[in-house]
Amino acid sequence: MKAHEIRRHVDGSLDVDFYRRRAARLRRQAMRDMLKEKAIPLARVLVAAAILAVTVYLVPAADGTGWHGKTNGNASAAVPHPAAPGKS
Repeated sequence: MKAHEIRRHVDGSLDVDFYRRRAARLRRQAMRDMLKEKAIPLARVLVAAAILAVTVYLVPAADGTGWHGKTNGNASAAVPHPAAPGKS
């Protein structure tokens, strides 16, 4: 088993500040790893749900009302038909 060298000040006391900083750094790293592991999949789900909600909001209703406003019952009536060839 490998022995760990203990950090000490010149006067022989333990370097508590070194260990405190190292523990804080390890905690931050653990929190960052946990955040990446949990938050990124959650963000993907939230973005997908937002896209679906916008899509559902923009789909016209069965009665003809939609995001373009009220349409007459015949959608093809809004598009002018070209004249038949040879007729003016």
